[in-house]
Amino acid sequence: MAELRRSAVAAAPALRDDHGQSWSFPPLATPDGVPHPDDGVGRPRATWLAFLPGAFTPVCTGELAWLADLAQELAAVDVGVRVIACDAAPVLRRVREDLGLGERLTLLSDFWPHGAAAAACDAFDPETGRARRVSVLLDATGVEVARVAAEPGRARSRSAHEAATREHLRRTGTLERSADL
Repeated sequence: MAELRRSAVAAAPALRDDHGQSWSFPPLATPDGVPHPDDGVGRPRATWLAFLPGAFTPVCTGELAWLADLAQELAAVDVGVRVIACDAAPVLRRVREDLGLGERLTLLSDFWPHGAAAAACDAFDPETGRARRVSVLLDATGVEVARVAAEPGRARSRSAHEAATREHLRRTGTLERSADL
């Protein structure tokens, strides 16, 4: 289940997506601030930052499949999904190609400075040098409002992400009924 929060996210350096484009942190809006051509989400109502320990690990590849579906579903209510991993951008591009992930799912590299974005969201494990399996829901101003986490080797739940999104949109008055999501 999601943990509800209300705290600011620390600053971090810009991230690169799997196409080499720079995104400011936190990556709420698209780099140019206009709606993404595939999902229509420019400046979203909320944004999920889903941190992955390693893009090609078995649990992460399983999560990427439902995160891609979730990104498409949430675009309809102006909620973005950004996957962040300490892998280099070319590795993330290969992951997208190998797994057949659509362009609605944004893949961002936290490669250098290594893990800075994950650390800014208290999702970096300095002992392993990788992100923890944590998802952070940010409101439109970049304030953390919910968090979903899983133990090492265990997957997060799509339903926990959906429930936290519904709750946030209801609290802010931007979702009138849960059937919209």
